[in-house]
Parts: sequence; structure tokens; C-alpha cells
Amino acid sequence: MTIAKLTLTLAICSLLLLLMGTAGARLQAFDHQIGLFMFSLAGLFSFISICASALFTRRAKHVEARRKLSNAALIALPAIIFFSLSLFQGAGAPLIHDVSTDLRTPPKFIQAHNLRKPSDNSLHYPLANIPLQQQAYPELNTLNSPLSVPDAQKRAYKIASEMGWLVYYQNDGHLEAEARSFWFGFIDDIVIRITPTATGSAIDLRSTSRTGKGDLGANAKRIKQFLNAFKIQHRS
Repeated sequence: MTIAKLTLTLAICSLLLLLMGTAGARLQAFDHQIGLFMFSLAGLFSFISICASALFTRRAKHVEARRKLSNAALIALPAIIFFSLSLFQGAGAPLIHDVSTDLRTPPKFIQAHNLRKPSDNSLHYPLANIPLQQQAYPELNTLNSPLSVPDAQKRAYKIASEMGWLVYYQNDGHLEAEARSFWFGFIDDIVIRITPTATGSAIDLRSTSRTGKGDLGANAKRIKQFLNAFKIQHRS
């Protein structure tokens, strides 16, 4: 097989692996680890294809070979772009999958246990996360609000719904919801705890991934967005 044909083949494989890996994981056709492996392989194949295209397009003697190399670079673009964006978004994120605004007494889940598989991550907050989270996300803290617990809960439910979370359990001062990642459909569980204070209420959140050791910063980002939205609605 010539370099041009091999490069084009790798580019096509990268695109197929990208589509199959994301679709298969989202539809739960196979384990998420398989989807991530296919995604990583797509990134590797696309990188090789683009490098080969850049190195050999001008050196190719035949027009057909140059065309294949050029097409390979175009076909490989989606996989390398998606792979690079994922790495960029997760750059600097610690290898944790459970994030909380209260590290001393993280909010506990009530209903999430019934929705998780035995093979999913534990819902016990790992103490080893504390120094890693403090270093990476020092801005994540309890939000104090002048709202009463019922009013704060109404606002929390509204914001969670607007953010696309599926609230599957609610009790006095307690909400639980799930959020799915856009591409792979990975599910993260969120618990919102609202406790009364002398001046209103205190809101704490915890977001944890059902699968995977790391979350590329997704859980912390989710909590930040919620807290910011809660503050904005309060000022308005």
C-alpha cells in the first residue's frame, strides 16, 4: 500500500472511530471505556494522517497521490479538532471525578444509589480529593443566600432545569439531578443541599461522575455555572 493510500485509510478510520465511539457510548451499546479507547485511537490516526499529508503532499509525483493526501487531511480534521478541544478543556484538571462546595461534610445522595450500577463509581466522597480540589478549584465554596430554604429550593430547581439537568428527586432542602455530556452521553449525578441559616440559607452542591477516574474539569465547571446563575438571578 502506498503512503497516500495508507494515509487516506487512516483518515477514514479516524472519522469512523470518532462517530462509532461517541455514538456507541452515548447509546450505551458498549462500555464507556471502549468509547474512550476508540476516541483516543481516532485522535492518534487523525494526527498521523495530517502529519503524513503535510510531509508528503508536495513530494508526491502523481496528481492522484497528492489528491488522496489532501483529502486525508480534510477527512482527519474532525477527529483531531474534537480530540484537541477535549484535551484543551481538561488541561490542568486534577484526576478526580467528585467535586463538592463543602469538603468537610459533602452533601449526601439519597436517590442516586438506586440509579447506579454496581460497577459505577462509589458515592462516598474520597478524602484524597480534598487537597487536589482545594488546589485546582479554591473558588468552590458554600453559597450564602438571604432566601429562605423553600425559596432557594425553587430557584435551584429553576436553574437546574434551565441548565438541562434532569431533576429526579426532591425533598425539603434537597435536590438530586443528572447531567449528560454532549458527545459521549456520560452521566454525572448532582446533589443540591439547602440548609437554613440565621440570615437565610446556605447552598452546597456536589457533582460526581458515574464512570471514569477523571472528569476533565466538567463537574467543577458545572458547579461554577450553577452558583453564578444563582447569584445573577438574586441580583436581578
